[in-house]
Amino acid sequence: MGFKIFGQVRELETRHGISDVVVQALDKDFLSDDLLGEVTTDQNGSFSIEYTEETGKDLFDQKPDVYLIVKSNSGKILTSTQNDIRVDVDRTVEINVDITRPALVEAGLREQEPVHWMKDLDPDYQKRFTAWTWQSGFDESDKMMLQLRDDMAGRSSILELMKHYINELKGNKDNNAPPFLKMAKLFELGITPNCMEGHHYGVPVAIRTGDQEGPAAEFGNILGFLWGVTLDDISPWVGKSFASLDADKFGAISGITEQPENLAYLGINHFNKINFQPLNTVSFYFLTCWMGLEDVSQEEKASFGHEKNGGNFIAIKAPSVYHGTNREVFQLNYRWRNIGNPPPFCWLVDEVVQIAEGLYLGQLLFCTRRLQNDYDPKQPASDAGYQHFGYFLLFDKTWNPEARRLLPHLEMPVIAPGLKKVDVAGSCQPSKFSTFTFEKHLPPNTNDEVLARIYDDLKGKPTIMHLLKYYSDELLNNLDNNSPYFLRLQEIFNRGIGIETIRGFYRGALISWHSEGLLRFLDLNAINLAHMQIGRYFSTWTGKTFEDILPLKLKEMTGGHETGEIPTCWGANTQSLRTIKEKLTGKLMKLADVWMEDVPADEAREFGYDLKCFFFIGRQAESVNRHNKGKTVFQFNYRWPNLKTIPPDCYCVDELVQIADNLYLGQLMYATELLMEYDPLKDPAEYKYRLFGYFLLMDEAWHRVRLDIGFDLENV
Repeated sequence: MGFKIFGQVRELETRHGISDVVVQALDKDFLSDDLLGEVTTDQNGSFSIEYTEETGKDLFDQKPDVYLIVKSNSGKILTSTQNDIRVDVDRTVEINVDITRPALVEAGLREQEPVHWMKDLDPDYQKRFTAWTWQSGFDESDKMMLQLRDDMAGRSSILELMKHYINELKGNKDNNAPPFLKMAKLFELGITPNCMEGHHYGVPVAIRTGDQEGPAAEFGNILGFLWGVTLDDISPWVGKSFASLDADKFGAISGITEQPENLAYLGINHFNKINFQPLNTVSFYFLTCWMGLEDVSQEEKASFGHEKNGGNFIAIKAPSVYHGTNREVFQLNYRWRNIGNPPPFCWLVDEVVQIAEGLYLGQLLFCTRRLQNDYDPKQPASDAGYQHFGYFLLFDKTWNPEARRLLPHLEMPVIAPGLKKVDVAGSCQPSKFSTFTFEKHLPPNTNDEVLARIYDDLKGKPTIMHLLKYYSDELLNNLDNNSPYFLRLQEIFNRGIGIETIRGFYRGALISWHSEGLLRFLDLNAINLAHMQIGRYFSTWTGKTFEDILPLKLKEMTGGHETGEIPTCWGANTQSLRTIKEKLTGKLMKLADVWMEDVPADEAREFGYDLKCFFFIGRQAESVNRHNKGKTVFQFNYRWPNLKTIPPDCYCVDELVQIADNLYLGQLMYATELLMEYDPLKDPAEYKYRLFGYFLLMDEAWHRVRLDIGFDLENV
């Protein structure tokens, strides 16, 4: 058996391999690091440094501590895994390396491309996302200022640069690491905001272990290291809100009778629980108990995503309390006794400066002396011994689209302020949004009484999408497997047009599951119950794509049964792997050996999905649903063995009809005779197909309406 160090070098944002870069493997030693080997990545970004039993024995008997350095062909260092050393490697180790696109652009390995959401922005307005708002009077030749400007090269926004610094500081034990020095310079350069009002999302940058100095500081950032390996990108804290404070309320909280010189604000922090992230969940519930966090309203949760509020402070323009910051700042003071914050928050003062329009850098300052004394604003700040414990970011709604791209752990709703909205009233003027497109020659199983109820339900609703959301809400919340709303959806399906063909990408939305077969328990819709409690949190589905298929591939996939005489397409379900929960689902699909294909970077940026899977053959056919009475539908067949579809979807046949202009209603049909091998020549009735749910496919115009009314945002 030989020895091997192998892996893949990938672009972080797209997960695509990076070819023709140099990978060096090194053994971390106390005095000097030993080179174990060097190779160039292949066209897929893969590399392998291999040793024979004889040549590798001497190296691996020592059990090296391995890390990688990745360089361009010109010798420029692109990244290193020195902060993630593989200790005591024995024989074989896999190390995958991710490099950000800006780093590749800076090295000349990628071309700068505009961020998709910025493409339609006015060029002058777009500049705000890359323009610093620094104070005047500083020496433009200052080395750190020049370094900050260099760091911006190839990046689409300042927030993207800050995300780069966050990644660099993750798990770093150096209390004065270079990114910390850059933050200090940025804080020095930033301007002091006069006011901050309303909601601001926030994200921690990194934690420091106070004001350590000397040799110990290089390895002594214990708090920063622990933060980096636990809560770095799953922090329960997700932002702050500010509300203006009049003189009477300010006096009641502070005990100061004089009118403050500057505008004062009462602030509060926001916290979110990320399901199935144990460290986040534990810290969320600990803070809930310790700080007395309170539930937010449903409206606030729907708009911003967070679940709890707590940790009040008074915000006002004031001189810094930190000995290392000789300037005026926007100060967030948690120390007032009447606010009632528990330790250690009763010792905290945040300070904020603006570094770009609407983007703020904050520093965390904790007092370290006289902790038993109540806060007294008249006492010199030096008596409290404030020390610096890290940095955070706040940003207003103009940054929300960029933050949603870069910081998915914030779980920002698609209807959050600042994200692209649609004027529903304006959009609903065309008949497209309010007119059903039913078959001219209706099948015999239609029911005019049910149709009348549907039109009654539609009254007062701006669009058909509003009607379908109403049905979805009723079905998902009431869990009645025999709900009359299923009959109304069936009626709409019965009257829909069985299209001949469809091409392109269509967004998807779930209306409702329906329990059948072994999953049917009396009248309880058990699948909806499981979906609402667990399933929706793991959904990665965003829609379906339909492409032409070559005759040879069609014959191969169908074992020669399909020849293409009827217009046929190659279909796939699209999946987004952006948030922590989505990435977890992606790993589970990989473990289940699901056939998955990555999509090109431009496709991922434009449509918001990262891969295709659960492939199917699509064509017009007679419905397998016994209640459809032989209706012509567009059918998605997942059952062909060569599609390698895993259970339960290998028993699935989706069926689709058009119900409005570019709006399609689908039925999820699953065979309940599970032991019967699939044979396309058999009568479908033998497989006992049953209806397990309804879904929608839609074009971008319908999708904008869907976003505005908040319909099935889990599948966006």
